[in-house]
Amino acid sequence: MPAKASNQWVQISGYLFILGVLVSVVAGVAPGTIPSVDIILVVLGAVVGLLGAMGIGSVGREEAETFLIASVGLIAVGASGAALANFPGIGDTYVKPIVQNIAVFVAPAVVLIALESIWRAGSVKLG
Repeated sequence: MPAKASNQWVQISGYLFILGVLVSVVAGVAPGTIPSVDIILVVLGAVVGLLGAMGIGSVGREEAETFLIASVGLIAVGASGAALANFPGIGDTYVKPIVQNIAVFVAPAVVLIALESIWRAGSVKLG
């Protein structure tokens, strides 16, 4: 793929990532304002993950390890929610739903990028 086309996909992927985070924040702060927010977040995350797994996204092979480690931590915290709920008024009302939304967003990207990383690490190098 030409460098210019690849660079455009990196930009598109970056914008989609920012959009996913913004949707997560808005839906966390003002629940119900974005209809079908989970579907939107999963689709955005899947596209970001697919572009990253193809090597043309904003989460490239160089960033895959950092992305996966950070995402696992974020998903774990978002899934438990208990630690975030200990901050009355802010944690349980705003922070917890935002982190849970971000976890929904990054989960499909984590799956796709992790599968690509496992494939790359386990495949036989030919040539």
